[in-house]
Amino acid sequence: MMIRRAFVDTAEGQVHVRMSGARQAGQAPLLLLHQSPASSLTYAEILPLLGADRWAIAVDTPGFGESFRPATQPDIADYARWIMAAVEALGVERFDLMGLFTGAGIASEIAATWPGHVRRLILAGPPLFTSEQQGFFTANAWPARPRVDGSHLLDEWRRVMDRPMPGVPFERRCDAYQEFYRGGGNAIWGEEAIALYPLREILPRIAAPTMVIEPLGIHGDCAGAADLVSDSRLRRIEYLGYAMLQAVPDQVAACVTDFLDWEV
Repeated sequence: MMIRRAFVDTAEGQVHVRMSGARQAGQAPLLLLHQSPASSLTYAEILPLLGADRWAIAVDTPGFGESFRPATQPDIADYARWIMAAVEALGVERFDLMGLFTGAGIASEIAATWPGHVRRLILAGPPLFTSEQQGFFTANAWPARPRVDGSHLLDEWRRVMDRPMPGVPFERRCDAYQEFYRGGGNAIWGEEAIALYPLREILPRIAAPTMVIEPLGIHGDCAGAADLVSDSRLRRIEYLGYAMLQAVPDQVAACVTDFLDWEV
């Protein structure tokens, strides 16, 4: 299934999307939100699989990838508002929604604030932090701000290459690394926003049927997040961290599709 790319016009600026599949009458499209720092390239391996039987749309969060750059530092509510503007511009009224880490925070905000628009929700590695984890992410948000001598590039290179990602080719890691600064020098804003986001207060407000995906070694309490949503289920993926979408896309796609097609 081919991946198509497009720019969506909003009042704040253009939002870049990757899409697969086609709009089908009576079926909700699936909106996909990436972690920070990253872009919709995160979903490159899984998009064709999800697009086999639905319209799947992966969005570059503003400030990342090829979407517009915010003029001032946003919070998660700002990101959610911009995503909803792009959804409206696409002509989508009701949709399924999946978010990974930072994207899971944005997805939670959308589901809690615009409940009539979200049919089903998938939170992959939701960042429900302990106070210690929140302090760590506040102090260690990344990628590092650019330095004139370029030393930040080597620091981030080492960070990416030191992560255990069995099954993810070196070339794919290079692709992911190159996405970090596509939005400019303020790519750190995404992690700073999610570090401060009160996810624990937001999750109980979510009414949509929800699946929480817990990969191995993820930051945040996935089981605790599932417990806070009234209609939820927890699914564990036996793979380390966020790169499950690149390493085991068939497994994740099957998990997602089963949940979206599950008859209540």
